[in-house]
Amino acid sequence: MLINSNIKTMSLKQFKIVKMTLVVILAMVFSQAIVFKSFLIPVVLLIASSLAIFYLRSRVKEVIADERDYLTGGKSALWAMQIYAWVAVVAMLVLYANRDLNPAYEPVAMTLAFSTCILLLLYALIFRYYNKIKLTDKKTIYVVLVLIFFLALAVFSLRVFSGEDNWLCQNGEWIKHGQPDFPAPAVGCK
Repeated sequence: MLINSNIKTMSLKQFKIVKMTLVVILAMVFSQAIVFKSFLIPVVLLIASSLAIFYLRSRVKEVIADERDYLTGGKSALWAMQIYAWVAVVAMLVLYANRDLNPAYEPVAMTLAFSTCILLLLYALIFRYYNKIKLTDKKTIYVVLVLIFFLALAVFSLRVFSGEDNWLCQNGEWIKHGQPDFPAPAVGCK
């Protein structure tokens, strides 16, 4: 049996076995969900397994990670974020510049741009929380102004790039909505 019957404590080896078993089960469920185009069950299972892992981790009395692991993890996370941000920005610029070749490049470019911004903002907020730097009045004003700027930029971007000028599928035909810059899609409309 993997877990003690009273679930009061658990060894590190047992925890790793349970964690790996959950990963394998999740991988199988996700692959089947993609095949059957059913996404609710994997999301529910992902949430349930995450809660189970958090609960079981609290039952492990051995050292799971030490300070060196956290320091290495922090450095590697910073490098991973910086590399992702650079690659995503370059890919976004290339895709957006070539949007005339294929209209599908534009939403991919916008997704990369916004996901990169959200990732970096989330990192900054979490870093500030863990760093516990007290915001002075001057810093608070600066942070509020930056947040207002990003909010205004997001609203402006949504308005400009929202797909107002696009092709819509209605009754099996592509209908022009606004003034799209590209011809109707070549694929059939259902």
